[in-house]
Parts: sequence; structure tokens; C-alpha cells
Amino acid sequence: MAEGRQPGTSPTEESVLRELEHSLRNQLWALTMRPDLPVEQVEKLGAELRDRLDTTQKRLADLSRGPREGGGRPGDV
Repeated sequence: MAEGRQPGTSPTEESVLRELEHSLRNQLWALTMRPDLPVEQVEKLGAELRDRLDTTQKRLADLSRGPREGGGRPGDV
């Protein structure tokens, strides 16, 4: 669950972007603190970041449609 969001509440664009920023900061920290990481590990981190960006784009697109257009979460009004 996202930081600062209460259980059962819908995500907002801001909260989705905050989650992405947190994830990116963690990945970048891992890369900068470990310059000796093997290439395979760096490639794995890169793949995780691409997946995270794709997921975030889909979530933002879903939120922008809103519940009446088939977006948002079940139960959103």
C-alpha cells in the first residue's frame, strides 16, 4: 500500500507518482552505493524500473479515465 493512503481509499495521480518516485530513489541509491554491482544485477534493476514505469503509466491512464469510463477502482463513485 502507498505511504500516507488509508486502507480502502482510491489512489490519486499524486500518490501513484509518489510511489514511483520512492521506487526510483531506492533503485538509484542501490546503484550509486554499489558501483561494483555485476552487469547482470544492473540489468535486472533496469528491467525492474522499466516494469515499474509501465505499471505506473497503466495506473495513471486508468485513473484519468475515472470510474464512469471503466477506470478507477471498483466501488469508486
